[in-house]
Amino acid sequence: MRMLWIPVLALTISPAVAAQPPLRIGLDTQALEWTIALEGGGAICDRTGRPLLKVAPEEKLRIWWDSRGTSDPTIEYRIQVGRPQDAAEAAATMKRLKALGEDPDRVKVPDADTWRVVTGHFPEARAAEPILQKLQDLGYDELWVSTEPRAATPRKGRALYAINERYERRALPSEGIWLRPAGELTTLQGKGRYRGKVELLPNAQGRLTVVNTVDLETYLRGVVPREMGAWEFPALEALKAQAVAARTYAVANRGKRAADGFDMSDTIADQVYGGRDGEQSLTDRAILETEGLFATHRGKPIQALFMANCGGHTTDVAQVFGGDAPYLKAAPCYPAKPLTLPFTSALPVTPEAQQPWLSWELLRLATAGLPMEWLAGARLAQPATLEDLALPVRALQRRLALEQRPLEPGNLCLALGKAFAFQRLVAGQERPQDEAYFLPDSLAVERPLAAFLTRRGVVPAAVWGDATPLTLRQALVVLGRLWQELEPFTPAEGSLLADRQVRRKRGGPEPLPLAPGALLAEEAPDGSLRLLAKADIQVGDRLKWLPSEDGQALLLVRRLDPDGAAWDRYNPTAHWRVEYTEADLVAQVSKRIKVDGIRELKAVYNDQGRVEDLTLVDGRGAPHRARGMHIRGLLGLKDNVFRWLTVGQGAKRRWIFYGRGWGHGLGMCQTGAYGMALEGATFRQVLEHYYPGISLQRVD
Repeated sequence: MRMLWIPVLALTISPAVAAQPPLRIGLDTQALEWTIALEGGGAICDRTGRPLLKVAPEEKLRIWWDSRGTSDPTIEYRIQVGRPQDAAEAAATMKRLKALGEDPDRVKVPDADTWRVVTGHFPEARAAEPILQKLQDLGYDELWVSTEPRAATPRKGRALYAINERYERRALPSEGIWLRPAGELTTLQGKGRYRGKVELLPNAQGRLTVVNTVDLETYLRGVVPREMGAWEFPALEALKAQAVAARTYAVANRGKRAADGFDMSDTIADQVYGGRDGEQSLTDRAILETEGLFATHRGKPIQALFMANCGGHTTDVAQVFGGDAPYLKAAPCYPAKPLTLPFTSALPVTPEAQQPWLSWELLRLATAGLPMEWLAGARLAQPATLEDLALPVRALQRRLALEQRPLEPGNLCLALGKAFAFQRLVAGQERPQDEAYFLPDSLAVERPLAAFLTRRGVVPAAVWGDATPLTLRQALVVLGRLWQELEPFTPAEGSLLADRQVRRKRGGPEPLPLAPGALLAEEAPDGSLRLLAKADIQVGDRLKWLPSEDGQALLLVRRLDPDGAAWDRYNPTAHWRVEYTEADLVAQVSKRIKVDGIRELKAVYNDQGRVEDLTLVDGRGAPHRARGMHIRGLLGLKDNVFRWLTVGQGAKRRWIFYGRGWGHGLGMCQTGAYGMALEGATFRQVLEHYYPGISLQRVD
């Protein structure tokens, strides 16, 4: 396999880009200790940079925060009332709740100009149930138990310590430290290596907050491959689109988590960031070639939201977070006209040969000289004879450098096995008890060989007791399996590119030369095969081929993609199936709302099949409403594009959900960006498709 060749680039930052303030990325807020190492050695400094403790090269130190016992919880549970609302709607909701004796607050939705209204403060979700029930009884049907950051004052710990490998302990400033390597990298054991400045700071919950401060472009080097890695999506224009989206999101959300002591986290709550260990050469190139570019609307960076897989169509921000961002509108993830490339079989294919009963054994034999006229239903259904099989048997014996043994009269399966000398393997291995296990009593001859061929999956067990003569198709399948035993093969696989080359998984583009006599076939999602006279194959479709010794493809098989023709079909979650028992679904729903059973689900769909509004009627007949992001969370599904069936009744009922997509459905579909790039779209075209009305420009 040819590996993907990627030039190694030195990423240099222009002065205009470097003028962007650095970003403070929160790497962790929960641990009480970290084991660290500094490249080339270095020093532990206080937060002003004054050296406190020298660290030798290769030395590991344990940084430990003595927090005076059990730490405070970092979250609490609150009841969200209704969907995200604009400021006026939120104020009205809060007023109604205050009249009911509640003490509500509003929480800004970071990705839209809307607010969430929440009430109550609970240490665990179960404690919210009385208020939840009260509001349900008063007619509130869209309620949600949400987790929220818990306000707390900083706790006084005993001290922050550095402990070396000799267990010597050194007290450090309780306000935190700066890890300053002599080289470029700071290593946090179990987490990774990081460029830039790394600080450890005690937080309000009595734990350690780890903050990595880096410039914007260095931050992107750790984000883009973790959000859309080059190995999974090796298309430069798609990665460039991701680089612009990630850069834009970072600037638009700077300070989003200032209350926690940093700008953004390193998780999917913001953007996944892997530091130095996440960097890849091709994504570095994508960042460099889009250096300083932002997606803007009216001169300001947009909320450049993106998701793994949109399920065939993105949605409007109003359906998820509320608000009306003009660049977060629904966009299709299908080309207006798929880009296809024509292919033609080098040999004529009769209509009767275009049937789904072909097998890989037959197709492989066809590349070795099997007469094409044999690949027809009528011919293959005829009884097989020794004369039919003599020619392909001799051809394979020559190919495998075996003794030219003629086929012996009698049982045809046994004759084929002996023509390739398999009878030499059975003495001392096949036992009478196993022969009786695999074979019928009616087979009286060559039982050890027959048992061996059945054991290896060469001959079906039912064949030995069938008095019907073996058809030519059955005999050829046995011959093909014998060939596979002695010369195993796996078809080469790759995706078709727009320039008629192919890209193997985790490999680079390579030519696909077709042999002069190459056959063309198609594989359906169920695995069935048929010969084709010609085919218009969509760019991005997966191809399988059998190469000759000189590398030319003797057989080209186009796989009909089970996920269809969409740009976002390259993700395993393009389509999915999730099944729940009645008890499991009730347990899943009860994580969010209190129900004593499920009577039915009612869904309202948009034109693209996305559930916009879901009502769950519980066992008492009370409705519970969920919209937007809450729907997939309530049911534990990957996306809101789904339908379902129920099988069985009562406690034995099962809920089977069929859906597609993974994520909130807003903004750029990452898999769709890859599909667009495969068909020749530039990164600008990708961004302008998923963020309509934007401009690409540099922002100081």
